[in-house]
Amino acid sequence: MQYDVLICGAGPAGSTCGRLLARQGLKVAIFDRARFPRYKPCGGGLTGKAQGELEAGWEDLIEDTTREVIFYHRQKRPLKITCEQPAIKMVSREKFDSWLLTEAARAGAEVRDGYRVTGVTETAGGVKVQGQDGCTWEGRFLVGADGALSLVRRSLPFKPGGTAGITLECEVPVDAGLLTSYRGQVHLSYGGIPYGYGWVFPKGDHLSVGIGSFTRRVKGLRRYFDTFCRGLGLAVPANLRCRGAVIPAADGQAGVFHTGRALLVGDAAGLVDPFSGEGIYYALRSGRLAAETIMATLAGTGEPGAYSRRLYDELLQPLHYARRIARVVYALTPVVHRLVTANPGIARRLVEVLFGRDTYPDLWQYLTRRYAIFRLAR
Repeated sequence: MQYDVLICGAGPAGSTCGRLLARQGLKVAIFDRARFPRYKPCGGGLTGKAQGELEAGWEDLIEDTTREVIFYHRQKRPLKITCEQPAIKMVSREKFDSWLLTEAARAGAEVRDGYRVTGVTETAGGVKVQGQDGCTWEGRFLVGADGALSLVRRSLPFKPGGTAGITLECEVPVDAGLLTSYRGQVHLSYGGIPYGYGWVFPKGDHLSVGIGSFTRRVKGLRRYFDTFCRGLGLAVPANLRCRGAVIPAADGQAGVFHTGRALLVGDAAGLVDPFSGEGIYYALRSGRLAAETIMATLAGTGEPGAYSRRLYDELLQPLHYARRIARVVYALTPVVHRLVTANPGIARRLVEVLFGRDTYPDLWQYLTRRYAIFRLAR
């Protein structure tokens, strides 16, 4: 059967792209090897920028609303930043991703979850997706939304750039009293894991606890995780399952995220903030940009190369400055924490960037004008 667009991956990027294209009357098929709803190792925090990309209905999924961000150095010397407006809203990725996919199906996209794609090819006339059952699906365009280990990315001549890191996350059950004490707060601690940080996010009936590093060279991740939890006084059951995942990180450089008939979105394109590790906004936004590019190409008013240019202008160029900031913060965590403790305005500006009321280029200018250690990171 011939489709207009085949989408490999049903996460936020793929579901968003599929919903927008199907709504315009295109014949769209979305494939994912997982059966939805499925667990996703992720803190599940929606920043202000991510919230701005969502349509009505997601509000019913909110499990906590945070107004306080608490920074630590190795789980000590807390610095609390209180926001006038909610900083981050917490959702379960299992429920959030399932809702996005349901919305795509409601718009008319054909969803095939629990279906493993084994190969993709591209010709001058179209694209083909080979499935686990030997079937071949044909389309005019292909969208690679299949995550950090993307088969689509490996199969076609993209040049996305970026680096890969690793994360470990658990859903920790706690008693009602302890959970209440974490309500409305985000806890972030750096210095305890090389080139990364740990987090605690409150959810509906548990805490999302995890650590992540922007380099895959870190060994003994569970040991770092246990140390992080002990430092905050969190008791983690010995038999509790923790799940790891590869996380890409954008390098802020221009790349090639398109071919003649295929586009890369979300984690498959490495679109993750290299400082915070936030990827949901970039998945949602790139899914929208991919849909707009395909529609313009089909209408004769655009071409696939415009997608790579828009990614650089809107998403990657600002992340160039995020990467610079990350180099300083994660290399000099004791110095940086003393600095932000003495000057809480730095941490407040960072929270504003995450919420979407400020930008990384502006934060970079602020830091380099005032502090010599940031001028060294080029």
